[in-house]
Amino acid sequence: MKNPKSNYIADARRIRRNRLIIRGIIIGVVALVVGFSLFFSYILNLKKDIDSEFSGSDSTPTRLPSTEDTGSSVDSTSEMTTTPPSEEASETTPEDTSSEETSETGETGDTSETEETAIETNNTEDVTPTDENGNPIPETTTISLLPDEPEERDPVLFPEKYPLQTVTHAQRDQSYANMKHAVKKYVEEKTGARIGFYYINLRTSEAFGYNESSPFVVGSSIYLPLSMLYYDDVRAGTQSPSTVVPFHPSYVEEGTFSNLSDMPDEKQFYMGQLVYLALRDGDGVAMNMILDHMGGADNVISRLTGMTTCIDYATVQNYVDFQGIQQSGEHRSSAYDLASYAEVLYWKYMSYPQDYQELINALGESDPHSGVGKGFPSDTLILHRGGKNLDFNSAADVAIILSDEPVIIAVTVEASTPEETQEIQSALGALVYNFISYCHA
Repeated sequence: MKNPKSNYIADARRIRRNRLIIRGIIIGVVALVVGFSLFFSYILNLKKDIDSEFSGSDSTPTRLPSTEDTGSSVDSTSEMTTTPPSEEASETTPEDTSSEETSETGETGDTSETEETAIETNNTEDVTPTDENGNPIPETTTISLLPDEPEERDPVLFPEKYPLQTVTHAQRDQSYANMKHAVKKYVEEKTGARIGFYYINLRTSEAFGYNESSPFVVGSSIYLPLSMLYYDDVRAGTQSPSTVVPFHPSYVEEGTFSNLSDMPDEKQFYMGQLVYLALRDGDGVAMNMILDHMGGADNVISRLTGMTTCIDYATVQNYVDFQGIQQSGEHRSSAYDLASYAEVLYWKYMSYPQDYQELINALGESDPHSGVGKGFPSDTLILHRGGKNLDFNSAADVAIILSDEPVIIAVTVEASTPEETQEIQSALGALVYNFISYCHA
């Protein structure tokens, strides 16, 4: 039989444990009730703060200033801030009695007033600002002076190989002699024009010309060797296409073609972009900016002497033009020199394509079927830079033509009209095409 004292102690411990559990449950319930009460009180206070803020903003609806508000904006604002929200709501929407009644409760009335304010604010966005005379103020646009990011272009690539000729060497020699005779005859019969011509075959080393050393004003054709000099410096590490230079109105010269003439002062350009514009479009302002960055036109032009042996572009030339008038001046070139510049570029690109690819791309995007390239098929890859000077009725075109054989043609012309000049350049290019196509018929 168990000890009665031990049974009493066990019962007492069990009762104590039960009391502790009940006490813990009661404390938890009380804490939960208190927490919920605090949270509910916080929500009510937050709602009152929101209601008071919205009801205060309704008394001053957002508006854009107009001429009618001039001189009375302060008074009208003070009147609006002292008007009770309920009176303003009734004045704004007299037909909406439900909104007026519910505004006293602070539940649905605040929502309708907020919607009114939003609608009124949105309507004011359509108001056109006006000046003190009531005239609309024109919108202003902001033009960035930072350089535009260069466009990504597919590279212009040379053919990997050329077809073999289909005629004998004797037949080719005879056809070549016929072409030279045809060029000479055509030039001599154009008595109303002065013409220079030079041809180079980059595959066979054939080369001949007619009046090829006569001086001409060649316009933007000279941009080809000048741009090549810049990329010579890039290859040497003394220049970079990513260098940024600013535009100034002083670069704009009268009578010079350019798409940059209307640019804002200090508008920035990458040097690579300027070279591209000069070669592709013949942009004179772009070339002026290039020459200035390279140390000045005289400094750069003096470097052309190392690439030519015929006409010194920097010295004065004396000659008789197509009208029989004596001319004298510097900055003249010849068909022979232009063809020689193009030949130098061709072999530099063949040796260092990564350094001169941008020049080839720019020449390839110039109008391919004008000038000497017009007589070739439309699918022929033609890289050319033409130029003209209307004051001297002079024009020039030099092209690297990658047909069945890679050739260079340079034609300089003085004629009465630009149309006649185009006809002469196209006809001489066609004579070369007839010779090449015969050799690969």
